[in-house]
Amino acid sequence: MRMEIVPENIFERLALASRLVPQPIISAYWGMAISRCLLVAVRLGVFDALAEGPRTAAEVATATGCDPMGMETLLNALNGFGYLRRKTGRYRLTPVSKKWLTRSSYSSMQDALLFMFDIWEGLGGMEDCLRTGQTGIFHDLSKPAEFWSRYLRALAIFAKYVGKEIAGKVKLASPPQRLLDVGGGHGLYSVAFCKKFPNLQAEVLDLPPACGEGRELVEEAGYSKRVSFREGEFNQADWGEGYDLVLLFNIIHTVPVPAARQLIVKAFQALRPGGKVVILDSEHPGSQGDLSAAAGFNELFFFLINGTRVYPERKIREWLEQAGFSRLQKKRLLRMPMTLFLAGQK
Repeated sequence: MRMEIVPENIFERLALASRLVPQPIISAYWGMAISRCLLVAVRLGVFDALAEGPRTAAEVATATGCDPMGMETLLNALNGFGYLRRKTGRYRLTPVSKKWLTRSSYSSMQDALLFMFDIWEGLGGMEDCLRTGQTGIFHDLSKPAEFWSRYLRALAIFAKYVGKEIAGKVKLASPPQRLLDVGGGHGLYSVAFCKKFPNLQAEVLDLPPACGEGRELVEEAGYSKRVSFREGEFNQADWGEGYDLVLLFNIIHTVPVPAARQLIVKAFQALRPGGKVVILDSEHPGSQGDLSAAAGFNELFFFLINGTRVYPERKIREWLEQAGFSRLQKKRLLRMPMTLFLAGQK
């Protein structure tokens, strides 16, 4: 997927076709503006204030504790960006805003957007990082509990949204009994598999602050008796053995190449014969040809926060085969299309 400038009338269409419009300026300015307006609107509770129906700017300002004139300018910006509709001085949600941006919606992405404030601040050091090569340590245990809460709840939003589809695409010869979710923090992917397989017991291996937040999320989901947590650093901990499934979801890109290969070896060792490893990570076609927006930016982002990269599918397949896995299967996720979803059997 790519974000593009879309003309709204024939004159704008002609202007873009003429190549006289400075598109990089528009992308930089509007991209920054859309992002900040959405983040601030979610933090202030603007979309929730409109969840029950249309309101004036003054009414939204009262509901959110904001200045009336200031709120009107924010609402107008959101209207211009297509996230609100405006008629006779009243503002209402669009279907997209109602589905994704209100707390009451099952598909709400509010927690993910709230965590993007942390990402926004982190990107402020990009220039220095690129000049010096000195990158961040994203999973720094000294970070405050509030960070870990925002982080895990942001990731949990995506797991809640796509978990059922993921669990449905993993085919097994017989119902699994034991699952190891490596770096699975929030525990909601384990919950998704437990929902599909009634006799499954899942164990999440992750850092202490991640496990702490994960226990709360799993308790909220009602699966604390079937999803347990084990605190430890997954590169150093003993994973155990005899598992039917091992999940490596969004962790391979967090470590350098030697450690990434070792994760796959450890997954092989932890599985029973016939068991499966399932990998979920950012898509990346390799060094040839153009990249998608997701692959290109994720490669930059993971370098900035961890000093790592997105690993191409070809390389991950090679590591799986070298570890002893066979019958590699790649599948597409409708709800998360810009990802690599790959399974291998021991």
